[in-house]
Amino acid sequence: MARTAHAHARPAIGLVAGLAFAIAPTPPLADHEAQNRIVWQDPGEVARGEAYRGPWRMNASEFRYVDDASVAINDHGEVVVVWVDQVEQAILLQRYDRDGQAVLDEPTRIGGEPDTFSWLPRVAIEPPPDDEDAFTVHLLWQEILFTGGDHGGEILYARSRDGGRSFEDHQNLSNSRDGAGKGRITAHRWDNGSLDLLLAAEGQVVAAWTEYQGPLRVTYSSDNGESFAEPETINEGAYKPARAPSLAQAPSGRILLAWSEGDSPYADIRIATSDELGEGFSAPATAVETPGHADAPSLVVDDGGTVHLAFGAIPANDLEDYRQPYHRRLHITQADADTLEFGPANELDAGDWPGGFPTLSRSADRLYLVWQRYQHPTDRPYGLAFTHATLDTLAFAPVEPVPGTVDRPYSGGLQGQLKRRMAVNAAGEIAIAQSRFVPGSHSDILFIRGQVQDR
Repeated sequence: MARTAHAHARPAIGLVAGLAFAIAPTPPLADHEAQNRIVWQDPGEVARGEAYRGPWRMNASEFRYVDDASVAINDHGEVVVVWVDQVEQAILLQRYDRDGQAVLDEPTRIGGEPDTFSWLPRVAIEPPPDDEDAFTVHLLWQEILFTGGDHGGEILYARSRDGGRSFEDHQNLSNSRDGAGKGRITAHRWDNGSLDLLLAAEGQVVAAWTEYQGPLRVTYSSDNGESFAEPETINEGAYKPARAPSLAQAPSGRILLAWSEGDSPYADIRIATSDELGEGFSAPATAVETPGHADAPSLVVDDGGTVHLAFGAIPANDLEDYRQPYHRRLHITQADADTLEFGPANELDAGDWPGGFPTLSRSADRLYLVWQRYQHPTDRPYGLAFTHATLDTLAFAPVEPVPGTVDRPYSGGLQGQLKRRMAVNAAGEIAIAQSRFVPGSHSDILFIRGQVQDR
């Protein structure tokens, strides 16, 4: 029997402080502010390519650039960065040690099907065993396969058991004709990369994705990625298409799945849960209702069982432009993982850094938030904005740019902005990966590390 998640309003668990950011030099920080500032390492270049994007001709398109960066970090401080090389139509992977040095002599190439584009991967890594080189890497991505429908897209998964040096054969988890990985905003506009990957307890691997027509699918593995169950449709009969799924797990073992909706200027954040994956998910419920258009949720659950949800939302007075990310404002809300009674969403005053498509991460005692900045409604995204807050106060620090991401236009990816740009480990070590496209010059993948000063 389906279980219903409750979504009654109650007072927020925390209050997000008002923020402002200025590019001009700022006064010296007070002692408590200095102790909580982020110390960033110099950005490193992971990969570089051309910057040419020809007209769309399906898998025969002449795309010559690197793109679609994503990142994971373990508690030893080792980082895995994955990205797409559009010339090779493949995903590449590089590992970095705690000092920021590349571990692999050459990036590992993870190919999907031959002569098809691989887009917008998600990567997750297990805690390293005594043999630190043998940890398992899980990879999920959108493969642009055309199998009879109007839209190409399948969801592929592959696993490495030697720290990313080699990968087993991929598995097709979707086997669909309906454009898996597409998150529709309207009939003519969507983001690719509408998928997510979660490593859960006891060797469980959970994958979620949406399709162009709107279904939200979930599958899972109970044997650490060796095999997967038949996908379950979460939003059966929904009249709005699902997009942008986000997965998280509570300390109790409960799996949470949040998503947003398309084809309407009025879209809420929806949520479903599973206490036993073999028994399916609860009936969808509204996690957050806004007077405008809410989009691209990002979930984390802290050790105390509090769910933190970040998303972008268009104010009601801007609904004519709900398709434009420039008009989005970041919001954050919390709930208990058992009741899922979310408090009112607090708007993050980001000053000169409006935008959307957030990635929310956490350490043992802090939340970290990064998002894509849009300067103007007609512009492509330009740079990443960042802030953080302690879990005990939820008072966010002043917004700042992520170093290296704001000096070039066209940042963040050309196939869509749904991606996981940041990962944080329990000790608060931050890893960010970002792709950039500079027309007529080059494309590149950047890797940036950081940590709070007081550690």
